Amino acid sequence: MDCSSCEALEKETVEWAQEDLADYRRGKVAKTTPMLIRAMMDVGVDGLTLLDIGGGVGVIQLELLQAGASRATSVDASSAYLEVAKAEAARAGVEPRITFIHGDFVALAEGIPEADIVTLDRVICCYPDVENLVSRSAAKARKVYGLVFPRDVWWVKLALYVENLGYRLKSSSFRAFVHPTELVDRLARAAGLREIHHRNTFSWQVVLYQRSG
Repeated sequence: MDCSSCEALEKETVEWAQEDLADYRRGKVAKTTPMLIRAMMDVGVDGLTLLDIGGGVGVIQLELLQAGASRATSVDASSAYLEVAKAEAARAGVEPRITFIHGDFVALAEGIPEADIVTLDRVICCYPDVENLVSRSAAKARKVYGLVFPRDVWWVKLALYVENLGYRLKSSSFRAFVHPTELVDRLARAAGLREIHHRNTFSWQVVLYQRSG
């Protein structure tokens, strides 16, 4: 991600992080996140490690650690979200089991260790270089790779066109993306993963892959 995109993400997420934290504390989260968590629970998370990329307020980290996962690593390009996630982890008593890393995962990937489970919940849609993001993150998944990203259908593309127009009007360089589902799937399979779960909502798709063999 170039510097202008990183700066735009930092600016946009200052407000988003506080809004998402307030929603989470009220028990309100995007319905696709519990869908992804349930799919991973069905596979089994006990004793496993987690790499959560762009984890927001840390919902997946908290839920999986409380369900028996051993440790988590949270990588986020947004310092606002990372600070909120740290505070929530401390509040839940699991902060010592999470390593927090601030920065662009793609740029940092070489130095980030593998994990049994790798998740990107509504992250692919915020990143322009989908090939590097998916290929490098998929390579880190020893067992399971979980994704939530937009469906590449006309009504989602129209909605994000309007959303991006709003960013342009307020002189923000942040953009949202609808990357081809076929491309994301091909990159995951090229990393040795096979799809084991796929559910669609009106705008999103929740996909779980498992390491072949």
